[in-house]
Amino acid sequence: MSLRIAALVPAYQAAAHVGEVLLGLQALPSPPHVLVVDDGSRDATAQVARQFGARVLAFAANRGKGHALLAGFEALADFDGVVTLDADGQHPPECFPSFVAAAEAGADLVFGVRKLTPDMPPSRRFANAFSSAWCSAIAGAPIHDSQCGYRLYRRRVVQATPVRASRYEVETEMAVRAARLGFRVAEVPIPTVYGDETSHLSPTRDVPRIVGMMLRLSFEPKPQPKG
Repeated sequence: MSLRIAALVPAYQAAAHVGEVLLGLQALPSPPHVLVVDDGSRDATAQVARQFGARVLAFAANRGKGHALLAGFEALADFDGVVTLDADGQHPPECFPSFVAAAEAGADLVFGVRKLTPDMPPSRRFANAFSSAWCSAIAGAPIHDSQCGYRLYRRRVVQATPVRASRYEVETEMAVRAARLGFRVAEVPIPTVYGDETSHLSPTRDVPRIVGMMLRLSFEPKPQPKG
């Protein structure tokens, strides 16, 4: 079954890297429709994205990755699914077809899984292993890289999964609730890439929010689908 899958790139202060990401998507054998959601960047992120042919939805101020993703899902509601990948170059565009193939084979939610290599900072390796084990336990499905934002969401997952988060914790919330709702989960391996990009995840603001979300998910009853 052939699916219409769009690419959604949430971006913040990403002018230095988003062009390379968009070039990579354009170079695919079947280039996808691309939407960049500029989350209130103060640099030239939106201008660069437009120069490289992407459709751009720009926020006037920074609202958080959760808001960027949800706005992007709404804007791409006519597609069968959406692949989300970051604008900083950590998610190789050449892996995009693997996500589409997994969905066409029957998966509703496809996770990118990075190897825990020395390229990943030790603190990130520990946090990722710990949070992934915790997410897997409460989701009732294997989630081996809960912090990787390279994912495919089928339209029915977005339509049915209740979401309230506004920043980085949204990806944890969607993964766990979608799995608990019974959507079919698959994983695809992706390279571990760390370069000169700067993470916008704040240890003092975002990490507590992610942990708080995981605690709430651990004790909430089985979610009910939206609508």
